[in-house]
Amino acid sequence: MKKQIIPLALIAIVCIGVFSVYLLVSSGQNDNQPPIISFSEEAPEFSVHDPKQAYLQGVTASDDVDADVTASVVVESVKLIDQKGTLQVIYAAFDKAGNVTKAERQVKLTDYRSPRFDLNRSLTFSSTTGFNIFTIVTAEDVLDGDITHRVRAAALDPVDVYTPGISSMELSVRNSLGDVVKLVVPVEVYASGSYQAALTLKDYMVYLPLGGQLDVESYLDTFSRTDTIVSLHDGLPEGYTLEVKNNVQADVPGVYTVDYWVTQTIGEESDAKTFTGYSKIIVVVEG
Repeated sequence: MKKQIIPLALIAIVCIGVFSVYLLVSSGQNDNQPPIISFSEEAPEFSVHDPKQAYLQGVTASDDVDADVTASVVVESVKLIDQKGTLQVIYAAFDKAGNVTKAERQVKLTDYRSPRFDLNRSLTFSSTTGFNIFTIVTAEDVLDGDITHRVRAAALDPVDVYTPGISSMELSVRNSLGDVVKLVVPVEVYASGSYQAALTLKDYMVYLPLGGQLDVESYLDTFSRTDTIVSLHDGLPEGYTLEVKNNVQADVPGVYTVDYWVTQTIGEESDAKTFTGYSKIIVVVEG
């Protein structure tokens, strides 16, 4: 009788062990609760030069079965909320059972600014030359670098590149965060033979902070006619005069122009000959 009791006890122990393993396995298979993502602080600040991985700062994740699953957290998407550099970042975390959770928070890029346009020459053209706006306009972004290939342009007025007059053109560009910048600029075509010299400037598009000051003469570069090029970096040489038309209102956001005429006079009084070069800067007063 005692010999039969021992096998039965062993069978009972084995059954209990198998059942325990079954419960553990089944409990893992029934894990349908996703992790919880937590943030240690509100609206942390970063630089535009920081990689997206930096946005994981202060982010943790825990799970009721797997405990700490912070290592699984990833940055799923980033969206720009405003042009001050506020981002909406969406995070995702998962546990061993494959449950996924998502959470979002706002972060701040302290040195963000919207894309900016630039010009490699003045938007002033002789009626005999014509022009291609896409060879003149460039664009740069603090996040994406050179985004000239994304520049778009649309004429707001009927434009004949060979007929003298001033027309408006809208430039637009978009960066990887979806920040779209539009700028309406004047394009001037003047009659052939209006100017006998060429005037170059150091810049053709200037961004001016609200209330800032513009030293217009500091943008003079060179004056040239035929094979002669004269530097204007140190001021106007003898025999040269400068006329400037400046309509910039530094305390009002908007797009303005500064027009330059530099004239060289050769000879005396009635025998004098004049040679004039013309150019223009577009000034964007930021608001």
